[in-house]
This record gives sequence, C-alpha cells and structure tokens, in this order.
Amino acid sequence: MKLSDNFWFSEFSNRDPSVLTSIQLYMIKNLAERILQPIRNYLTDVFAKDVSIKIVSGVRFPSDLNRLRAQGYNPSETSDHLCGNIVKLRSAVKIRQYGKYFQYSVGAADVIPSCGAKEAWDVLKVHFVRESGIIALPTGNIQIGQVILEKRNSYWLHISNPKTIVYSKAMADLYLKTEPFLISLDNGKSYKPYS
Repeated sequence: MKLSDNFWFSEFSNRDPSVLTSIQLYMIKNLAERILQPIRNYLTDVFAKDVSIKIVSGVRFPSDLNRLRAQGYNPSETSDHLCGNIVKLRSAVKIRQYGKYFQYSVGAADVIPSCGAKEAWDVLKVHFVRESGIIALPTGNIQIGQVILEKRNSYWLHISNPKTIVYSKAMADLYLKTEPFLISLDNGKSYKPYS
C-alpha cells in the first residue's frame, strides 16, 4: 500500500494492514504524506542529492514494548508509535496522569535519513518553532507532535503526528501536551528540550 510518493505501508509495519483500524491507517498515512515526505523533499533539496529516509520502527503493538525492553531499549509506554493501541501503564506518574491504561497515541516513526539523522536534525533545527510545534520550512509549515534526536550506538530521529489529527486542540493542549523538540543521548533514559 503506497502512502506517499516515497513511502509504503510495509516500511511502517510487517503486519497485514487489515489488523489496523481505519483511524490507525489514517495516522500512518498522515505521518508519511504530510510530515515525512515534505521533510524528505526538503533534505533532498538542501543536500542536492536524493535523500531517502529509512523507517527503523513504525507501528508498535503492546507486545513490542517488552521485546524492545529485552533488546536494551527504553520504549515509552505512552509512545505515539502505538497508534492508539491500548497499553496497561506501569509508571505510577503516568497512571496518575492517564489512569491505568493509555490509548492516546497518534502515530510515530523512528527514522534514519541517508544523509544521517544528526545531519538532518542540524539542517531542520533552524526551522523549529517550539511554541506551535511547527517545522517552518521555506516550502511550507509542517505540524508535528514531536521530533526527537535520539542516540544509542548511533543517531535516529523519532517523528510523530500532532495529537490534533485525532483529538481537539483543547483536549490536546490540556491533557496530551508534549514538548515538541527534544534530545536524548542516553537511549531514551532522559530527555532535554531543544532550545
């Protein structure tokens, strides 16, 4: 299933698309078409060569969280990768905030552009508008949920949809607000805002 000029559903999940709801498919299509594709196009222009974007993690199911923990990663149980799948929370802080279960994720992907994730971050960061969660590119604004520069052994970018693709702005601002631009250089153990 083709999602945009350069992205296919199979890059985001190795499962049959029929296991996802129409809302979940909308989340993935929006991420590919309205966020990743314009970023790819812009990076291609800046670097004056075709810059592909490899999806290293897309749609996650609750069972994927345990697998990632076993592999030494620190996946968030409220990650937008979960695309609305319901997750039983373990963190006392998150339980106080959301209740015992979380279902408010709206789609995300971890990506590595062929120019390098850190290099892509360095090119994009001059266009970050923190107050509105926008990447203000010369070619047009891209509304995002988050862009996070992350590192374990190497760099990748976590990029998510804005919560407003599913939820009202009032609800997103009041209950689901996240810092739009972050850096984690310790495999997701801690994050600091980019400013």
